[in-house]
Amino acid sequence: MEPNLDNVRSIFPLNQTKIFTHEEALELVPLLQHISSKTKRELNVLNSQLSFFKTSSDKAQGIQEKINITLQTWSDKVRRLGVIPVSLCKVRIPGEEGHYLWEYPENRLFMH
Repeated sequence: MEPNLDNVRSIFPLNQTKIFTHEEALELVPLLQHISSKTKRELNVLNSQLSFFKTSSDKAQGIQEKINITLQTWSDKVRRLGVIPVSLCKVRIPGEEGHYLWEYPENRLFMH
C-alpha cells in the first residue's frame, strides 16, 4: 500500500525540531509505515545473507556495511520528517502536550 503523500507538508533539516499537532502526527503514520516496512524487508534479506556468509569474513563485512547504511538511511528519512528515532522502526514524535510514540507496524500513536 502506497502512502498518501498529499498530507506531507515539509521535509526538515536533520537538526531541526518540529512540534506536531495530534492530527499532523497521525498524518505521518502511513508514511512511517511505508518507510519502515521497506527497511524491515531490506534488513531481513541482509540478515539472511549475513547468516549464510558468516564464515566468509569479507562477504560478512560487506553485508554488515549494507545493514549499517540501511539503518542510517531509515534514521535520516524519519528525522527529515521531523521525528526522533528511538530504535529500529520506533520513533518519538514531539507533540504540543508531550511526545507521541509510534512503532512499526502500528497504525496508531501512543502518548508518552
